[in-house]
Amino acid sequence: MFCVIQELQLKKYNDMGAYKCLEVMTNPFNTSKHPQYGYWETGERYHRPNRTAYKISVHENKRINGVVTKKQFVVTTVDYYTIAEGWFLLGEYHDKISFIAEKLNVDDGSIYAVIEDKTKPLEERIKVEFATTEEFRCAAERKNIIEAYRKAKADFAFRYGCDEKLYDFCFNVFGELMNRGYYDEIVSNQMTMEAIQNTYRGLMNAKKP
Repeated sequence: MFCVIQELQLKKYNDMGAYKCLEVMTNPFNTSKHPQYGYWETGERYHRPNRTAYKISVHENKRINGVVTKKQFVVTTVDYYTIAEGWFLLGEYHDKISFIAEKLNVDDGSIYAVIEDKTKPLEERIKVEFATTEEFRCAAERKNIIEAYRKAKADFAFRYGCDEKLYDFCFNVFGELMNRGYYDEIVSNQMTMEAIQNTYRGLMNAKKP
């Protein structure tokens, strides 16, 4: 029993790569008197020139009474960019793999092992290649910006004792202050609340024997 990966060429190129731009937008459904800032990915998409796809199949050749019998089962065909972006998950084909295992009278784990022995090196090679592209670098930079934005929202909510969404009324995804007046209002409210709490704690401590 062995796995075969056959390279195929798709008829068309994929022009649906990552967007090239990350832009600030305002929520058109916002009912607050203050604009609510969000973001979207827009502009041109990266052209994806690689048309290679990979047909993955499991084979078994046996000699029975001097006659060679061959069995072949196709697991799936997956394109280059599905692998490059990490979307290829062998577990998604569990039903097909279980069917093949039954036909070959082996356990599922044996089929997985045979396939992964071939697909893992392929996945690693493709991901390394893709990591050198401008598209990957742009997407990674955008991911870092969005992760920093989400952290800033959480820090903002913790610092000022408010809902995270209020951050979006003050700052944009790049951390730029968009509404100084509302930000100052939130800060002032927090300072007032802290003053009230400190006064209350002082009164309570004064009452203790």
